[in-house]
Amino acid sequence: MTTDDGAVELVLDRERHHALIRIRREGQGNRLTRAMARQFVAHLDTVDADDDIKVAVVEGAGAHLSSGWDPREAWEQYVDAPGGAVKKHPSQRARLIALDDAWWGRNGLYNRLLHCRKVTITKAVGECYETGLYLTLCSDLVVAHENARFAVPRWRNVGVDGDLSLLVATVGLKRTKELMYAGTAWDARTALRYGLVDGVHADPDEEVGRLVEMCASIMRDGIVTEKYAVFASLAKMGVDHAFAAATVVGASLSNIHFQPDEYNFLADQRGHGTAAALERSRRHLE
Repeated sequence: MTTDDGAVELVLDRERHHALIRIRREGQGNRLTRAMARQFVAHLDTVDADDDIKVAVVEGAGAHLSSGWDPREAWEQYVDAPGGAVKKHPSQRARLIALDDAWWGRNGLYNRLLHCRKVTITKAVGECYETGLYLTLCSDLVVAHENARFAVPRWRNVGVDGDLSLLVATVGLKRTKELMYAGTAWDARTALRYGLVDGVHADPDEEVGRLVEMCASIMRDGIVTEKYAVFASLAKMGVDHAFAAATVVGASLSNIHFQPDEYNFLADQRGHGTAAALERSRRHLE
């Protein structure tokens, strides 16, 4: 896979017991495609299977962690799924399968990161939108640069199509509603105050390095025992069920009917292309 298409790199440092997972698609704000999500999951599988690795660091190359998933795939992901090309409009089963396989299901990116058996540390810089926000939520520890911003702009076009339980548990119900309805973007200091990140630093690399060294000093049995205690707590909180619900809600929202005065991004994208649809969606929200 070329850099233009996007890639997720894996670097293993067994001597120092840590791995680096880097999203590399700088020209597109590190927006993830389905192929990149699958590559990310494959790297998590590698990390989990390597007994010499205790810590996994997630970062984006360049200026941003991730600006979200690639909007050019907003429609294609449904068409390409089983049953997606049977009729003019992808079937409901295709919509469910697409969202489950790539994002919310047992082997989807978010679920897989959330249930990684190693300590996960994300370096949040620049735009941490949509996918970037969920990478932040699903990691154990988050170190933010002073320029980090957290939001889900897509929600203003299609409604809330992701998990809310983990977000509510992390920042609280009222603040979750602020992100849902107000279309706001939280800066790094706000994210710290809300409990979304663990620290804000002018040089996040230095703090990430300190955390990696500290976590890598923990015995392997201790890390895995603590992680499984976290997994049990997440199950008790209903987060596993909420991820399953995110698949259902996301699939349903991709198939809703819009009134004449309501902006339909997917229809506009199909008719006029991604760039034009993104520009019109921004004007619609101004």
